[in-house]
Amino acid sequence: MDDGLTETVYRALVARELDDADLSARKLCRLLGKTTGALYHRFGSLDGLLFAVSQRGYADLTTRMQAVFRERSDLADVAEAFVEFGLDHPELYPLMFERRFDWAALRARGVFDAPVESEKLLQALACVLEQAGSADVEMDGRLLFAGLHGLVSLAASGRANVGALDRTDRDVARAAARALARRILPSGETGDDRR
Repeated sequence: MDDGLTETVYRALVARELDDADLSARKLCRLLGKTTGALYHRFGSLDGLLFAVSQRGYADLTTRMQAVFRERSDLADVAEAFVEFGLDHPELYPLMFERRFDWAALRARGVFDAPVESEKLLQALACVLEQAGSADVEMDGRLLFAGLHGLVSLAASGRANVGALDRTDRDVARAAARALARRILPSGETGDDRR
């Protein structure tokens, strides 16, 4: 048990009360009302805490994607939900998908001895692709995952709407996510990709 430390940092990132500059041991311990010693004792390192927070984000993203697929059975809706999550959480998303962790130290602490939430996200995406009719779940999953992450990164940096300045970065990224899903699995085509 981490005494709610993970949840506190997670909620502060989601509420945009923290940003990347605040993700230091000293600043987080001030927020948490803990000593850096307590943080290192519980998590082994700052990376240990931040990795736990990122996994909380993966759990929420997985839940959102699964719910969308259960409701609508449409890969394009799942793709759009991924992009929306990334753009709705501009402080959390980079921690989840872009932060460089000390993977060797996390492995040494046994973090990967059981499945972690990021693995569960990829498994859920594979399940969605399989149910949607993918003939090559692994490759389709990698292409979709890479494309969606790229769209979030481009939109977050204000570069998604190049050549389409009459539309917002968010709108372009959402439409492109839907189009990407349709290209990966054209047989699931329904609705308007510009939605």
